[in-house]
Amino acid sequence: MPLGSIFGIRIRLNPLFLGAALFCFVTGRGLQFLLVCLIILLHELAHGVTGRLLGLAINEIELYPFGGVARIDEQLELEPYIEKRLAWAGPALNLALAGLGLILYTRLSREPVLLLFFIQANLVLALFNLLPALPLDGGRILRASLTPQRGFRAATEMAALLGQILAGLLFAAGLLGFYHYHYNLSLLVVAPFLFYAATKEKQQAVYAFLRSLGAKEHALFKHGALRGTQLIVLEETRLLDVFRLFLPQRYHFIRVLDRTQRCTAELSEASLIRAAQQRGLDIPIKKIL
Repeated sequence: MPLGSIFGIRIRLNPLFLGAALFCFVTGRGLQFLLVCLIILLHELAHGVTGRLLGLAINEIELYPFGGVARIDEQLELEPYIEKRLAWAGPALNLALAGLGLILYTRLSREPVLLLFFIQANLVLALFNLLPALPLDGGRILRASLTPQRGFRAATEMAALLGQILAGLLFAAGLLGFYHYHYNLSLLVVAPFLFYAATKEKQQAVYAFLRSLGAKEHALFKHGALRGTQLIVLEETRLLDVFRLFLPQRYHFIRVLDRTQRCTAELSEASLIRAAQQRGLDIPIKKIL
């Protein structure tokens, strides 16, 4: 559901948001819910504004009951350092807001309950988002840190697996709380959503990876030069296993050897991409020679 726009960024509410709002108002927590919504919106706007400053096309933010998603039209697979800066923006703003709230809290003569809730909510959102698990900001920071050494796909799979594990732990904690009469419905609601989002990130990793390879060819023609790297592979090696060795911001040349270590072909990265698009990732290199 469209809500409006801020700084040229469209704001949308997920349908689940309305259900959560109704539940909170019925249970007498409407004011706290609105405050959390404002904090989440500011968190996502920090991502959006930072993205704009970095030259990215961020046109929409969708708000969920327990978080938000900034939709980015750009491909960050080749620029992990930009993804890292973008991911830090939201938690950094929450920590700054918590700090400002704490300064104000210490200067007031009476104890403002709502201000204390504001400080706690910002700290919880910042620390939770910094956990190293996709789709959280900490997972994106982890992926950006691992991508230069392991490649985008492997880094995504590792961070997404941590997200699935985190979701399982949160769900188990929620069930354990019910067993001990400490009810926390938010854990039982957040955990499935987190698991679904982490699984989706993992499934889309291979497509994002292939997209990044195509983007490198475009960057080569745009700038006229890219740093190159040579790989040595055997004829029986699958295309998928070769792609796992690819690194961002490097254009790869592949020398193909037979079992006698005789060079049978030299292939460019672009030729492997075209072969993967036409015949899939599971075929050995010798099938495309």
